[in-house]
Amino acid sequence: MNAPIVTTSLGQVRGSATARGLAFKGIPYGASTAGTNRFLAPQPATPWSGVRDATAYGQSCPQIVTPRTRLFQWLASDAPLGEDCLVLNVFTPAADAAKRPVMVWLHGGAFSIGSGSSQVYDGATLAQTQDVVVVTVNHRLNLFGYLTPLAHSEPRFADAGNAGMLDLVAALQWVQQNIERFGGDPGCVTLFGQSGGGAKVAILMAMAEAQGLFHRAIVQKPSSGFRVQPRDECEAATRKLFQKLELPEGDFATLQSVPSETLLQAMQSVVGASLGQDSFRPVVDGRTLKGHPFHPSAPEVSALVPLMIGHTRTEATFFLAADPSNFTVDGDEARQRIRRFLRVDTAQADAVLAVYEQHHPKAPGSELLAYIASDYLYRLNNITGAEQKARQGTAPVYAYEFAWESPAFGGKFMSPHTAEIPFVFGNVALASAFTGDGPELERLERQMMAAWAHFARNGNPNHDGLPAWPAYTLPERATMVFAAESAVVNDPRGAERMAIGQVPAFHPGSSLYAR
Repeated sequence: MNAPIVTTSLGQVRGSATARGLAFKGIPYGASTAGTNRFLAPQPATPWSGVRDATAYGQSCPQIVTPRTRLFQWLASDAPLGEDCLVLNVFTPAADAAKRPVMVWLHGGAFSIGSGSSQVYDGATLAQTQDVVVVTVNHRLNLFGYLTPLAHSEPRFADAGNAGMLDLVAALQWVQQNIERFGGDPGCVTLFGQSGGGAKVAILMAMAEAQGLFHRAIVQKPSSGFRVQPRDECEAATRKLFQKLELPEGDFATLQSVPSETLLQAMQSVVGASLGQDSFRPVVDGRTLKGHPFHPSAPEVSALVPLMIGHTRTEATFFLAADPSNFTVDGDEARQRIRRFLRVDTAQADAVLAVYEQHHPKAPGSELLAYIASDYLYRLNNITGAEQKARQGTAPVYAYEFAWESPAFGGKFMSPHTAEIPFVFGNVALASAFTGDGPELERLERQMMAAWAHFARNGNPNHDGLPAWPAYTLPERATMVFAAESAVVNDPRGAERMAIGQVPAFHPGSSLYAR
């Protein structure tokens, strides 16, 4: 098939053509963030002459790379790391005038790692089967995107604390200017993202700069995206970074010439010394972000944007799997770990545990730990976000729970963090070491791809392959439970929801995963 060429606002790009449609990779939407652009708001990309090759992924932001296990290798990316990382990828059925719905994916990895170039985010299948245009984005992460300036830092670095979020605004502006040439509709743009990506979607919903750049939003299990990091914690992390590097406190100009590897090592040391508390994250700075997303209420700037929001049933097993012994704890040890994890006294921990034991009477302590940690870290936040959007009453919100269970690791994973991603992108075959080959996979994959695409097209996820899915309202709390036999349940596990709701809220940035 002939290699397609599209003319963008910056110049021509040549993509690749396969049986699954067209792909354009590594397209710049901003200038390199290295050197004198480091820590600044995104700068415009330089136009080019001739035809630029867009057949290979561009750079991903510098980050601490942790090898993926075989079961989750599909989350990995082979793309190079570097500060010329303001690039995006477009997957489309055709570069024509069809004006298809546009789905812009924001990758996970908290705010510290990850890439829009990961294998499982290849949007070709989703684009082809659902007749949509899929865009995946790279942007600045960790301290490169979220290093909070201090009171005496130079004014030109005022946006450093949220530079990574401003990158995403620039990417959405590129979509508005260019996506019609790739067969997309700039008036029908949906943001969707998982984990840190879900948090990024929630934050963009609260940013005035992003208003009008997207029209629907899908938030997939953000642990802390509805409340961002307290500014004093972010400033403290900045100070510790300068101290570690033995540089004048707040001197961002000097930081611009420090090698990226040195910065990452210093950041890793600061986070490690804080027992894993990562405060290199978005911050309420009074400029880019004037308040916490969805706290104390749903953001007014996105009041008219329909929302879909959900989580997997046992999110925490993804993290607990780092130490297989976590799946063997029972009895008093599980009880003590639950108390420490929730940071409550023995009586409060026992009250919560009693509710979960009643509804999971045969579950060992390790499973109860997984249920409680998952609800505390993820489910409770999602429910609060759905409640606030429903109370706002200006656009619908649809809630879901992904309850399909992986057969991997003897079934101990159940429904872990990230489990729904291969189904949403139509890449279950790529994740076969994790998903297995059960007869339900193809149907569930079709159901989820269609639900996400229908929501992108209409602001409503209903389609013929699913039971009728009502919008989330109080007190009904209708929730689509995706499983081998998907079904709508009103207020699923309501007693557990109320029990975990009595515990003080999870603190953003914490890595204390049920230790």
